[in-house]
Amino acid sequence: MNFDQLQYFIAVVENDTFFDAADTLHISQSALSKQIMRLERELDIQLFDRSKRKASLTKAGKTFFPEAVSLYQHYENMLSKMEIYQSIPKSLRIGTLPILTQYELTPIFRAFKIKYPDLSILLEEVEEPDLLRGLTNGKYDIVIARDHMIPAKKYKTYPIAEDELALLLPTEHPLSQQDHSVSLAELSKERLILMNPYTSIYQLCMELFEKSDIKPNIIRTARTESIISAVSVKEGISLLPKSNFKIFHHENISIRSLDPPVTLPVVLALDQRKKLSKAASLFLSFFIKSVTDLTRK
Repeated sequence: MNFDQLQYFIAVVENDTFFDAADTLHISQSALSKQIMRLERELDIQLFDRSKRKASLTKAGKTFFPEAVSLYQHYENMLSKMEIYQSIPKSLRIGTLPILTQYELTPIFRAFKIKYPDLSILLEEVEEPDLLRGLTNGKYDIVIARDHMIPAKKYKTYPIAEDELALLLPTEHPLSQQDHSVSLAELSKERLILMNPYTSIYQLCMELFEKSDIKPNIIRTARTESIISAVSVKEGISLLPKSNFKIFHHENISIRSLDPPVTLPVVLALDQRKKLSKAASLFLSFFIKSVTDLTRK
């Protein structure tokens, strides 16, 4: 038995199904099932009744669950308490989407490093699947992400920047000539180039179309730079965070807001089930205060 297996077992119970637990943990369902079966073999008991659709605990599983939660919490508390005896410099692991520049967050990191020079920061820019996986498995203490990509049940979020979903159009497109915002209904027959399917922006767009009962004509998906180039040569139109155009500006492109507007808050996120390290607590307080001070200016 190992602590990963305990974490997986607890996740299945809390999420009701193996599918949802695997999604939360950002591992495959088959990998999750294998680990649970290994745990059951080692204990020589069946923890779940697999004849039912949901992950229903057996009588033994119900007895095991509170013990597993207690043991896993003791494990995390032990690691936290041992930090004060570490002879190596305190370190902080932060994962972020590649968005620091467009939201002008980089100076805050520099200021934090000046105030706490002995604190080592490992900052990694990664794509969304790796970011969520790293937050779940403990690779990152804190992540910087878009609010709608963070599961609200298990993660605490702190808003640090605002953004909105904007319509990206060639300058000669008829919708570019309008002074007012554009509704999703007006995009029903347009050729759409969206961000890659693994991104939360793509998933958000699909949710918006579904709620509006619109079947979008998506001709392809791509990264931000490729989308902007494609729109500039009239290949199609797109929906992207408005802040992207602080970095990727193009003279042959117009930007319009949506009606109703779609906000895209940016947040600091952490696993509220885990105790924050001293370094993470310092960073969190410093970052939020810095953002608040910038907002007031």
